[in-house]
Amino acid sequence: MSNQTASAKGQILDAAEALFARKGYDATTIKAIGAASGLNPALLYYYFAGKEELYKAVLQRMVGQILAQGGALLDGTLPPAEAIRRLLTMQGEWLLKQPNLPRLLVRELLDHDARHAQEVILQMAAGPFQRLCRVIEQGQKSGAFRTDVEPRFGAVSAIAQVAYFMIAKPAVGIFFGQGIGGITDQTAREFARHAGDFAVRALSPTESAA
Repeated sequence: MSNQTASAKGQILDAAEALFARKGYDATTIKAIGAASGLNPALLYYYFAGKEELYKAVLQRMVGQILAQGGALLDGTLPPAEAIRRLLTMQGEWLLKQPNLPRLLVRELLDHDARHAQEVILQMAAGPFQRLCRVIEQGQKSGAFRTDVEPRFGAVSAIAQVAYFMIAKPAVGIFFGQGIGGITDQTAREFARHAGDFAVRALSPTESAA
């Protein structure tokens, strides 16, 4: 792919990501994406067959990092507790770098029951999520984690903490008395570290973290 081609495709994806997050899939048009990208809308069909393919490409680009880095963290080389802590810290960083993703996914889930995002979700289910379940099982076998926790439930509980915090940042800002825009990136990072410790303590058979 030439630099010019990569640049044009990147412009299209950037514009589409922002519009899909702000307006939703149904209200976003190819014409609007073309205008926002500064390119002729007809050019979009050179790179993408239509709006749905473009939408899926936006999602794929956004989750690529978590698929690669999350899988590497959960490859079994780290102790289970450390792997979980690092995963949630990385999840927080990833979502800070992808500010459009929480809103885009919430819209997708509410408006379309994840119909357009099924491929991406299946990739995450077969990759980082299944590996996280195996990490929890590994911790259970070694005695580091409680055996009365269903690994899938434990995995969802762990990753849901950071996901909810990022999705609900305006509400969390109000909870904290800081207003809808009051949650800083530093606070989000501190919460991600807290979430890792919280998940490990919840999984541990004693009061002390593994």
